[in-house]
Formats: sequence, structure tokens, C-alpha cells
Amino acid sequence: MTYISHVITVKMTKDRSLPSSLAALVAELELRQPGVVTRKLLADAALEVGSNLGPSDIAERLVRRGWLFPLRTRDAWEFVPGSRAGHYASGDPWIELRALLEHNPKAPVAIAFESAIWEYGYTSHQPSTPVLAHRPAWRPPTSLSVRSASFDWRLATGEASGLPLWQPATTLAAIAHRPSAQGDWANADEWLPETFRATTPDDVLLEATDRGRATLVRLGHLAEWSGRTDIADTIDARVPNRRTVTYLGNRDDRTVWIKRWHLYDSLLSPR
Repeated sequence: MTYISHVITVKMTKDRSLPSSLAALVAELELRQPGVVTRKLLADAALEVGSNLGPSDIAERLVRRGWLFPLRTRDAWEFVPGSRAGHYASGDPWIELRALLEHNPKAPVAIAFESAIWEYGYTSHQPSTPVLAHRPAWRPPTSLSVRSASFDWRLATGEASGLPLWQPATTLAAIAHRPSAQGDWANADEWLPETFRATTPDDVLLEATDRGRATLVRLGHLAEWSGRTDIADTIDARVPNRRTVTYLGNRDDRTVWIKRWHLYDSLLSPR
């Protein structure tokens, strides 16, 4: 599967030749190889090469000639280097996120859930739509074209190609806390054990503590199912009263009863 791409149609010339007024600017962009071009970058490039053109004029002319590709994010473009075969977008599923972070580097977002698992290489099934997490009370712009979920993570994010990325422990705690936000359960036998192998009991507990009894119960079950009995036993000692039934999946689908955790599991295959 591939990420869904949203394409903006623009009128471009087939000829990517450059007049002298633009050649030095494009050479400067080729030197910098930016993932995303902003008005500020265009102004800096113009100053560097001694061009009198303003950022708006530069952008308009380079878009028409196929050297910039407009994005949904305002005042942001994708650079189309000469090495690319034609004036086509790169297909980067995170290009709009890169544009957002160029404008707002402190935006409280991170690659999350099955997208984080994909970025780590723990699954061979690429998500059909990128998944992004954001802090509560922050609203992601529609320009991102992602599936988003709110979660207040605690561990510092990692990095994937210059973008913030949930750590494996954060991903696991979030999955236990919000199972419905995680996709690709049909292939959990591939990605879930791999994700658990990449973390520690301390990190998992840091992310999962004080998120409710149900989160701990689900996380303990997921750990046991994945072969991380050390994490399962650690969580087991911390779970309060288990007389309340917990569900992993649809409450109306009581497929498998897990006695240890007092939990009905309708998402994972029995082991």
C-alpha cells in the first residue's frame, strides 16, 4: 500500500529553462536542497545572490517554470531539483508536515501509531494514510492531509528524516490507551512483538502510569501476548482491582476471554 497523496494542479511550462534573473536563484536552491521552500528562504536566497526580486515574484515565476511545487500550507513550496525527471512532486507523505514545522518548529506533533511503527521498520505494511499525534487542545490544520489523534506523551520524541517520531514505548502506551486509534491489527503478530522488543519496562511504565486501570490492563495483556513477560509481570503488580471487565476491541464482540487480565480480546489472534 502507499500513502494517499493530495495533488495540487498548477499550470507549468514544459520547458524548465531559466532566464538570467532566475538562474542564480535556482543554483542557490540546488546548493541548499531544501525539502520545503518558504518566503523567508526565498528572501535569503535572493539576498545571497544579489537578486532584486521579491519572494512572491520569485515563487510565482519558479512555479510557472516547474521549479517549485505549491503546497497546501500557505507560503510554502516544494523544491523540484534539476535531478528530478520532470516537474513532479516528490510524493513525500510528510511534505505538508515539513511545511508546518518550517513555519512553526514548536508545533506539538509527532509521527504516531502505525506510521511510527512503519518508520521504525517493525512492519512491512505501509499505512494507507499517514498518522500524526498532537497534544490535547492543539488543532492540526487541514492542510496536513493526515489522520490525527490527540495524546499527551511524556517521553521525548525521536526523529525520522528530520521529523518528530514517537518512541516505541509511547506508541505502545498510546495503543493500550486508545486501541481504536491504531490501525493494522490484522498484522499485529508482525509489528507488536517487534515494538515491544525495542523498549524497556521503565519507559513503558513512564508512559502508561496514571492513564487509568484499563490502559494498564490492556498494556499488560499486549506485553504478555508479545512475549515480554517481564513487562507484563511488572504491570501485573501495579494493576488495581480487576473485578471490572476490560475490553480490547469491540465491547459487543467478546471473542477471547483472558482470565489473568479480566479482559475480552477481539483484536489479537489467540496464543
